[in-house]
Amino acid sequence: MHKSRVVLIIADDAAFVRDLLARWQLERIAPGFTVMSTELFNGAATGRFDLAVIGPVRNGRLATILKAMDTDSHPVICVLETSQQAQSVKAEYPRLLALQQHEGWIDSLLLLANECLKRVELTVRLRKTEQAVTLNAHNATLGRYMLDNRHSISNLLTSVLGNAELLMMDSDSFSEMARDQIQTIHDMALHMHEIMQRFSSIAVEMQVAEKSSQDETGRVSHLFAQSPS
Repeated sequence: MHKSRVVLIIADDAAFVRDLLARWQLERIAPGFTVMSTELFNGAATGRFDLAVIGPVRNGRLATILKAMDTDSHPVICVLETSQQAQSVKAEYPRLLALQQHEGWIDSLLLLANECLKRVELTVRLRKTEQAVTLNAHNATLGRYMLDNRHSISNLLTSVLGNAELLMMDSDSFSEMARDQIQTIHDMALHMHEIMQRFSSIAVEMQVAEKSSQDETGRVSHLFAQSPS
């Protein structure tokens, strides 16, 4: 579990909060905590958090809090005093996790909370991986376009270089400003030509490396296929 994860605790029972925090902070890696009473809860949980734990609250406030938290995408654990309350919450809010406050409830809560935080961590990693895959796909498309057109670009640059060199050979008939501009065109075209040559070299190097990797994989597969069972 990532240490930067934050758990939001909503409760009006100071002893509940004190006991839970004291036990949770004994864990090898404990998350950060944001604690608020129902008086501070304004109908929506403010601030960043990854998991919400709802403890004992004052009469008449539980339904409002559960309704507000049920619209959030984060996992929510609700600790209730009786099994009847737990069953009622499960029936009305199936997305929320209801836990009865029996003997040893803190250990049960920590087990459940740690699993929720692990799932949050995996979800974040998956989202980052999907974003990286999308970015790589875009880069691959751009790279493929450059590969497909590198010869055309090189030919165009060669033409620009050739014409710039012809003009430079007859530079005496131009003004100093024109000669400077022609020289700049020549230098920039030459630099772009060098970049394209390097781009082509990298493409060849990648193809050689890919073929080498495929050959190595093929040899290993062949050895496994020939090994006696």
